[in-house]
Amino acid sequence: MSNEDELLRLEYEYASRLLGNLTEIRFKLLALVPTLSGAVVALVSAGRSGLELLAIGGLGAAATSGVLAYELRNGELRRRAADRVNRLESVLFVNGPLVGGYGRTPRLFGLIYASHRLGVGLVYGAALGGWVYLIVWGTLAAVGERAHAQGIGVAVGAVVALAIVREVAVAQRRDPKPAATTTPAPSR
Repeated sequence: MSNEDELLRLEYEYASRLLGNLTEIRFKLLALVPTLSGAVVALVSAGRSGLELLAIGGLGAAATSGVLAYELRNGELRRRAADRVNRLESVLFVNGPLVGGYGRTPRLFGLIYASHRLGVGLVYGAALGGWVYLIVWGTLAAVGERAHAQGIGVAVGAVVALAIVREVAVAQRRDPKPAATTTPAPSR
């Protein structure tokens, strides 16, 4: 085995490990965010004052937005690591990359193409929609508009959730031109 082959294998091992670690972080966050958000929204709603709902919703929305920002950056790093791994696999493996042609893309409910972007958008959209629900409900209740405060909170939360799903799906689209790497994989 040549020195160049050994360097390629080391680079592949490192890039694969990085990709695995970034993916593991994503799955942990995707499990944690909706669980905590849903539990808090369900448990704190009853018997709280408008200011309490507003404060809890505001803190939850801020924390979830921070985790979403981290997820979006993590997603970009994952895409770059996956591209790097695929390029190295095309050089190192006789049959090319391990994950090649993806075949037919499944559809969610038979209508919407399923993708990582959609999944991430749905998780964070639901979580942030729940926090906005508490914020709107709490704000209206705090200013004395209690009659339809909860219903208006649900409606605004749902609109925000859908907007976030769309934004996350758009923000995570693959660039038409991949970013240049500092050390392209050599061809054989």
